[in-house]
Amino acid sequence: MIVKQREYPAQIRAGEALLGRLPERHPLYGQIARDVKKWDAKYKREKRADRFLEILPSGQFYVYHALPITNTCLDGLILTRNFVLITGYNHLSGAIFPDPAFAQLIQQKGGKEKGWPEPFACLQKQREILCTWARMRHLPELPLEYLLVLCHEGAELKMPVANSADELRICPASQAVYKVTKMMETYSQLVLDGKHFKKWHKHLLECRKNPGICPWPVDQSDMYTGVGCPLCRRFEMDFNNGAWHCQVCGHTSKDAHRKAIEEFYLLFGRDAPDGALCSFLRVDALTAAQIVREAAH
Repeated sequence: MIVKQREYPAQIRAGEALLGRLPERHPLYGQIARDVKKWDAKYKREKRADRFLEILPSGQFYVYHALPITNTCLDGLILTRNFVLITGYNHLSGAIFPDPAFAQLIQQKGGKEKGWPEPFACLQKQREILCTWARMRHLPELPLEYLLVLCHEGAELKMPVANSADELRICPASQAVYKVTKMMETYSQLVLDGKHFKKWHKHLLECRKNPGICPWPVDQSDMYTGVGCPLCRRFEMDFNNGAWHCQVCGHTSKDAHRKAIEEFYLLFGRDAPDGALCSFLRVDALTAAQIVREAAH
């Protein structure tokens, strides 16, 4: 059962908001555009990989995508009454050779070869974090496993001669369900009763990610401020008599400020001072309070 769906990442939405408010001549514009394109491609690959897990039996497996735990975010977590599985998505393409001796991946692409130890090290660290998180909440102990999932369509997994696919914690996205069911055979002993399973589930649902702030060092003074016109996209709207009026094309809108407020929180966080919001919207404090209050309903 898919308990938590993967949401469109805030960092991509922040990048899209920033691109709409920066002149193309800005020195970071190209970098931001490349980052947004790269992250969007990763998100789409992860959503595609997520769909392979939808066929897991709903009564036995609870699936949480993009789950924040402490100061990290798990690509995925699968809760059963027998074990917990952390899934990590890898975006490498080309021929991928697992190297169990050195806990790394060997990538062969374009006639070049490169070693990647980070994927397994990251998952091992996340397993430690999850173990500490569960202990602090007095949750019953469960075996904690991890699985590295190749989600790039252009990845081809090549198994080393000395190991079979069942022995290694890695698979293509299309084989993830097979790996999970094989783990269920390995961990056949029931560990949690219904009450403690629900306790694990309840605490996982309570995990919340802190709102992010724009990852690029761009000052508000570099941006086009104000409320954007939904019609001509210019930031030349004035607020009069309860509505926004574009000074360029004459368009009138009752709720044009909603998008601008959302963009402000994406770029500067919800803890930003009220004065910064007034400056961003180009309105006085009284008007800002009025439209923020209206936008909350």
